[in-house]
Amino acid sequence: MAVSKNLTIVFIIIYLIVIVYIFLFLYIPDFQNLIITSRQNLIVITQGSNYFWALLISFGICFLGSASIGFPVPFPFVLFSLSNSVYLKYSNMGLEIAQILQTGPFWIEILALALIGGLGSALGESTGYAAGYGAKKLTDERNSELLSNINGFGKLILKNQKRTPLYIFLFALTPLPDDILFLPLGMIKYPFWKCIIPGWLGKNFTTLVYCCWPIFVAIGFMAQGIQSNDKSSIITEAILLLVTITVMFFIMAFNWTKFLEKRSQKKLNKKSDL
Repeated sequence: MAVSKNLTIVFIIIYLIVIVYIFLFLYIPDFQNLIITSRQNLIVITQGSNYFWALLISFGICFLGSASIGFPVPFPFVLFSLSNSVYLKYSNMGLEIAQILQTGPFWIEILALALIGGLGSALGESTGYAAGYGAKKLTDERNSELLSNINGFGKLILKNQKRTPLYIFLFALTPLPDDILFLPLGMIKYPFWKCIIPGWLGKNFTTLVYCCWPIFVAIGFMAQGIQSNDKSSIITEAILLLVTITVMFFIMAFNWTKFLEKRSQKKLNKKSDL
């Protein structure tokens, strides 16, 4: 496992916190009422001039999510919560889901959260690239198993540099930690503009999906004939957070260096057989 014990403990603590949160929410009425009331009060952050602060939060959390090296920042959960507050704002006006989908200002607010979040992610990626610029020295000095593993994954992705922009774009479409890719990009001095443009485009799609997730959930409930409410939405948010953390842990824990070595050895064996 490439993840350090300390980082594994961090993941475990996050898991336990979310599980305890779900348990308390389901079985403790007072706690459930507190969370629902707090969630309804969150609508204030997207009303009027307060919406500016929602944009700043979107930018900041996405920047941290991309800038953090080897540490999980569950920014999709925050984007979901922000966009959900926008959805609740229009829902509290008495609008049905179909009416909300036809409301122009609603989509403008959702798109703004997504684009600002995408910009934050794109700028955050530059920190991983900058760190990777001296990654060889950094890896040698720290003797970091995590950084070495990240380097192995980078070599796998960068094997065909002509496809690298496509890989960057596709990688940006996922919730995977960006430093896993951008550290080795900086290490080989890959042109920064070729990194930031496809990364920004990919992140825009990613943040838009997260910001539209409350709509997907509402439509899903409606298709099943289930009435969406605060309780179901809060449980969905918690599950989304667990899924995000699980994906982050997998990509950090998988031994990409060993995988790359086995892949290279198989190719050598095939060539020798020929």
